[in-house]
Amino acid sequence: MSLPDFSVAADRSGSLSVKWNRDAIKSICNNPDAIPYWVADMDFPAPIAVTEALREQAAHGVLGYPYGSSVVETFTDWALRRHRWKVDPTMVVTAPGMLAAISILVELYSEEGDGILLPMPAYRPFVHIIRSLGRKVVQWPMSYDAERNRFGLDVQSLQALLSGSHIPILLFCSPHNPSGRVFSDQELTEVASLSSRFGTMVISDEIHADLTYEENGHTPFNEIARKFDLQSATCMAPSKTFNIAGEHCSVVVCSDATVRNRLAMRMRALHLAPDLLASVTASAAYRHGETWLGQLRNHLCSQAHAITSQLAQSGTPLRFVTPQASFIGLIDCTAIMEKVTSDAERNAALYDPSSSGDGGLLSRFFGQRGNIAVNDGSWFGADYGHFVRFNFGTSARAVQEGITAMIDAVRSLR
Repeated sequence: MSLPDFSVAADRSGSLSVKWNRDAIKSICNNPDAIPYWVADMDFPAPIAVTEALREQAAHGVLGYPYGSSVVETFTDWALRRHRWKVDPTMVVTAPGMLAAISILVELYSEEGDGILLPMPAYRPFVHIIRSLGRKVVQWPMSYDAERNRFGLDVQSLQALLSGSHIPILLFCSPHNPSGRVFSDQELTEVASLSSRFGTMVISDEIHADLTYEENGHTPFNEIARKFDLQSATCMAPSKTFNIAGEHCSVVVCSDATVRNRLAMRMRALHLAPDLLASVTASAAYRHGETWLGQLRNHLCSQAHAITSQLAQSGTPLRFVTPQASFIGLIDCTAIMEKVTSDAERNAALYDPSSSGDGGLLSRFFGQRGNIAVNDGSWFGADYGHFVRFNFGTSARAVQEGITAMIDAVRSLR
């Protein structure tokens, strides 16, 4: 089988891609023609084994009910190969996507009015889940070292928050989105220890876990939680790993039978499960995607360091928060905020929030002055509007062109 070619980005026009949809792009940067570097999926075809499995299923002609155990079996094999993690298959529940699983877990293990602890900055759908279920977001701000351009966990703050009032759930994200941090075993141990001490369940979204640049760089939270007899749910999926986010399939590894049975019963009550094509896609990816993923990880690691170098040598104050996993990263734009604000005041129509309600000051700036679409940092929390999130899951040429456009936009400021 030929190796994948990550030097070429796929043409996604007419493919129902939200990332490349003109209306969606306009909603974040007020420029429908901007080149997209925002939504967290990549511009690469899935592994050939995945597309072949889908083709074979379609050619069969019958799209009936799937038997879900194939996903569990292929995932547990994958977890052992990729993470050296021996997962008990009886503790695994399948779900039609990560966010569906997290929503149900929040509903099961908290009550309306409860506070849910959320590290900040945070993936915005987490905030939506918490609030739409009648819970309250309790922000746990991560520390940020502006000299090293690096986020970290503030354990002292965590202890103060947990000791202040009972918080039933910590909604964790490891590796972290949007910072790309891969947490150390020591950091995870501190989180698990404090959560156990204060009786807080941990739901850990680990959708980016397979994309760590180091071979064995990720420790599943479940492995740490077991040492503290801590109730937890570790959520994984093949969606980001193999660029199959449109096929909604995820797995939840539960800390004990009580969590597993409660979640499984709720899934059955709601008649929720991955559909046939999602199951076929996930199983094929976990079974045959390892070589493809190794090549992808090398490409993404190279791109992350290339962006760091390009910005550092640009003569602009833009700085990359170099991630340790995945294909998204934050760019610190703190030093240009005053000039961007002045530009917006002089050109109000270009920065009109009424036609770009999902954006912010910086996403509108780069959309108008650089012709590229990036997520505004305010999308991840009100205090993070001095960042943008850049998706480098595309060809090296496209990444270089996107960063060059940002640099040129900054140089045009006066």
